[in-house]
Amino acid sequence: MQPDRGWSVGTVCAYTVLSLSASLAHAQAQQAGPLFNEVRGEREFRGVLVARPLQLKDAVMLGINQRELDRRVDSAVQRVVGLPVEKYISETDEFLIRLPEGETENSLAARLIATGEFSYVEPDWLVYPSACPNDTGFASQWHHGSTRMRSCAAWDIETGDPNIVVAICDTGIRLTHADLLLHRREGYNVTNALWESQGGQIADINGHGTNCSGSAAGNGNNGLGIAGAGWNLGHRTMRVTESTGGSASLSNLTTAARVAVDRGDKVASVSYSGVNSSTVFSTGTYVRSRGSMLVWAAGNSNVVLTGNRNDDVLVIGATDQNDARASFSNYGPLVDFMAPGVSIYTTSNAGDTSYASVSGTSFACPITAGLCGLIWSRNPTLTPAEVENILRTTCKDLGTAGLDDTFGYGRIDSYAALLATPGDTGPDVTAPAAPTTLAATAGNAQVALSWGASTEPDLAGYRVYRSLVSGGPYTELTTTLVTSTSYTDAGLSNGTPYFYVITASDLTGNQSTVSNEVGATPVAPPPAQLLFTDGFESGNLTAGGWTVSSTSNVFASNAAAATGSWGARIRRASTMQRTVSTAGFNSIQVKHTRRTAGLESSEFLVLEWWNGSAWTVLESTRATAFGTTTFNLPAGASNLGSFAVRLRTNANRSDEWGDVDGVEVWGTPN
Repeated sequence: MQPDRGWSVGTVCAYTVLSLSASLAHAQAQQAGPLFNEVRGEREFRGVLVARPLQLKDAVMLGINQRELDRRVDSAVQRVVGLPVEKYISETDEFLIRLPEGETENSLAARLIATGEFSYVEPDWLVYPSACPNDTGFASQWHHGSTRMRSCAAWDIETGDPNIVVAICDTGIRLTHADLLLHRREGYNVTNALWESQGGQIADINGHGTNCSGSAAGNGNNGLGIAGAGWNLGHRTMRVTESTGGSASLSNLTTAARVAVDRGDKVASVSYSGVNSSTVFSTGTYVRSRGSMLVWAAGNSNVVLTGNRNDDVLVIGATDQNDARASFSNYGPLVDFMAPGVSIYTTSNAGDTSYASVSGTSFACPITAGLCGLIWSRNPTLTPAEVENILRTTCKDLGTAGLDDTFGYGRIDSYAALLATPGDTGPDVTAPAAPTTLAATAGNAQVALSWGASTEPDLAGYRVYRSLVSGGPYTELTTTLVTSTSYTDAGLSNGTPYFYVITASDLTGNQSTVSNEVGATPVAPPPAQLLFTDGFESGNLTAGGWTVSSTSNVFASNAAAATGSWGARIRRASTMQRTVSTAGFNSIQVKHTRRTAGLESSEFLVLEWWNGSAWTVLESTRATAFGTTTFNLPAGASNLGSFAVRLRTNANRSDEWGDVDGVEVWGTPN
């Protein structure tokens, strides 16, 4: 999907990140406790949620088609329109939503994600700099040594290109520090959305940002103080907070990264907690789309960070002087690399020639960012993936041989990384190979295209072309490059043949020859058919084919009718279910009218469907007035002889019940 809303206005023991509605709806139905928990001084609520409507990758995981995805996305946007929107972030298709009166982060997030229309809904956490207490007795830069990062040997190869800029997204910078004057670029104040030249204040409000700036790009070879990992790089301050304590919202941090790379900076360094939030990884994907890298501190809670390190963010843990994991450093399958992070001697905000020894993943992060800048200085034509691969293949393997969940790929090594970096051979003028295996699938007023991924190392994306005549001429459909290997051409005329080719483009603008041509003719689907309906007018549930857990607690009742004379009543902890074959049908829908009476806060009337091996919750409700709801089921509900629907309550008294009427199951013939 190409996000374009037209608005002016994302762990075990660490962070709770909830993605995709099915899992959250299940959690909500089971009442397993709050979805999100604050940790004071590390991540705290600030009364704002980050909500991202479903994306194409979510549709693939959920097994829904483009039409259903579009419907859910449109519905998600309409839901958000009715809430106090603080901001829409077009780059990552995210909404910042202020909590309405009477809602909490947990209640509103649960309500939104249970709709099945959002990729994630999570707090816009207030997070803190990831630094441990200072150790002022250590006054040398051991991490540059010949048995650790081997920085001096690396600097014989490359000291940094001032045109390669590392953005330090932090608390500011000491503007007059003697070791940070060279190659400083104009700063930006995120809170006020002002560049330095417009009056944006970037002076260090806490001291943490000055520590980080020196770690990444403190000026070297100037006869005083320290040298940063890339001591001749450009560096930019992106001040993210107005709090002397250093706390900042995740949205301020991700905004800082996006603004910096949009300005042309190659690396955005964030030394704060909160890395395993979905919004961070959405931002990392955007940063990579700009040809840059997002580097984020792992955090200092000594906990396991679950997740997938094969994402678009470099997550950095810390090692000590003995190449052991620092006792405070987070670790686990989300962490990519380790870097020195104990007693790092760097610039201090205390004075213009002041220095301090500091510890934390906060400083491992900008040290790694500085090395990324050195690699790009040696060869600015490299892609972010190529830079990451250089780090992966040259870091020092620690702990268990090979990739592990304590050190990730290992501890970074500046000298080995620069030795492995190929020199710049001039502009790339070689066109990518043409995409292959282009295929087309016709649908209702649309054609879905898919193809094999290009092996071009600096691939930027694909262009899609259409014609009404085989062999062309073709018209380009894409206004921006497609970065996935699929594209849906919608709004077409059923019965009209369409023909397609695609091309691949690299980061320097070279374009391939066209792919194989494919043709497809959109067709209207057959109308949906009613597979089952029951308004309970027989007055007998078992005669209607329902299986009930207790005839004394589940029965037909005149008092339960929404229309007609009869409805079904479910009291106490009871169930009623009905098998309905969906064999030969797809696009299954379930519809019913329901209400409840007397249910307590932990009690629900639940509608579920059976896929042959497990029940999936469609709705959990305590609505006290009759309402009709319709649910579009995923592809797994199609073509099932064993498909079933079930209604149940978890009440504990006979005066607590749910009423149901007008149950229908619809399907479209295959």
